Amino acid sequence: MDTPKTPKTKKPIPTRVDANGQSIPVSIIRPEILKQDAIVTKTINRAIKLHDRIVADKNQFFEDVELYLQQVAEKNGLDWKGNAVLNSFDGKYRVEIRFKERIQFGIELQLAKQKIDECIKAWSADSNVNLRAIISEAFQVDKKGEIAKYRILRLRRYNIKDQTWKEAMELIDQAIQVVATKQYINFYERDESGQFRQIVLNFPSL
Repeated sequence: MDTPKTPKTKKPIPTRVDANGQSIPVSIIRPEILKQDAIVTKTINRAIKLHDRIVADKNQFFEDVELYLQQVAEKNGLDWKGNAVLNSFDGKYRVEIRFKERIQFGIELQLAKQKIDECIKAWSADSNVNLRAIISEAFQVDKKGEIAKYRILRLRRYNIKDQTWKEAMELIDQAIQVVATKQYINFYERDESGQFRQIVLNFPSL
């Protein structure tokens, strides 16, 4: 009795998934397209690995510097807060760590604007025209409908002896809300001319 023959298994056809999610047989894809795909995939994979390593190094930099600063502060019975600049013994290298707060304004800002409008109306027409223009410009919004924060904060610099104005500045102070704090670390090397040159790593974007 003859042994039944085992049916041959068809080899799967190699395919690639395109941008629309369709499986396309490799045999009908142009060779230059396959080569481009290979180069892009290889490059991106290397870039991802490099990005992950840079992020890990960045975190380690912060950890090392903050640990040192905290140790110095603890020797004096304190906790470290704020920015710092550290230099190597030979003065060739510098590490700078900074903290920047991101702020937004609460509803008190609208109340402050009302009081400022009262001031402008009350001031005589021959009062400082430039100052009036700066104050009016401070509350203008951009294309996104947002107020330039630096213009609002700049108003607090003016020493105007007007009770309503002072009340407006107090409201601005109350309106300031810190919503986030971002850390920055920068590295510098002194060049032949004696000037510090930044070692650019573009950490803020990571």
